[in-house]
Amino acid sequence: MLRRLLALAASLALMVSTPVWAQEFSGRFLLETHDGKRVNDETFQGKVRMMAFGYTFCPDVCPTALSTMAAALDLLGNKADQVVPLFVTVDPKRDTKAQLKEYMSAFGPRFIGLTGTQQMTDAAARAFRVRYEIHQPDGGDPDHYTVDHSAGIFIMDRQGRLVVKMGHLATADEVAERLTQVIEGENR
Repeated sequence: MLRRLLALAASLALMVSTPVWAQEFSGRFLLETHDGKRVNDETFQGKVRMMAFGYTFCPDVCPTALSTMAAALDLLGNKADQVVPLFVTVDPKRDTKAQLKEYMSAFGPRFIGLTGTQQMTDAAARAFRVRYEIHQPDGGDPDHYTVDHSAGIFIMDRQGRLVVKMGHLATADEVAERLTQVIEGENR
């Protein structure tokens, strides 16, 4: 009986020390880069990861988040070499590798666009608890649809563990500060 109570107490302590949103986050994915290389979450072991989900035709949230990420990297100076910035498309039908590559170039040479089949995209979105929904236009060109999606910037440590999901309105200074903490091993 005492052994069960101790095991229960240890389990509860672990649950209390880890935020619920991080407990439900797996961060696992299998996708392809805009250059056609197949990658997964383990590909980037040893690097701090900064990741956003979206699509290249996004009119506002995605370019703003990516610009914030780019500015945060600039603020890091030499420490930026320890961070890999990733952008996962939730619109693999329209966002070809060529389209992603061109889009990523607008934010800097470090940025890696990730895509895959619809199944791969769905699996990555589930792993990060990202939601998205395609909205077809009423009449008109069916290729001119919009995509509602979760917004934010994920920061993961060198082992791929989620440290924080920052809101899409976070400033470059705030993102750079969190990245610095992770780079220096202060994952709180």
